[in-house]
Amino acid sequence: MSSIKLYNKTGDEKAVAIQNAVEKQFGFVPQVFQAMGRNGDFLEAVLKIAEAAGKGLDPKTKELIIIACSAVNGCQYCLDAHRAAALQAGCTDEEITAAVEVAASISLFNKFNGAIGLDSDIKAPMK
Repeated sequence: MSSIKLYNKTGDEKAVAIQNAVEKQFGFVPQVFQAMGRNGDFLEAVLKIAEAAGKGLDPKTKELIIIACSAVNGCQYCLDAHRAAALQAGCTDEEITAAVEVAASISLFNKFNGAIGLDSDIKAPMK
């Protein structure tokens, strides 16, 4: 259950127009787009950022990165939604699990290294 009001085509005019387009894509307005649906300028900006992020990546790679981030950030909503998108993009369950494994392992290293304050001694050469 959401902890904020959901705006299912009850936000401003721009938000409703965007939600109508989203509904055509999904067959319904997903809750994430309802939660952002009060303010069309905000909803439009978020969708533009999501679209712009990862230009040059193929859809499978982009979805695997999203899944990995969602897993380590603990967002079940995004994990479920992007697993569906990843499968639709041609990813296998094995690739999805592998992406989560990589994210979990690097998250472990990130937390460990951050906790003890290591100096960065492995760096790529500057060009």
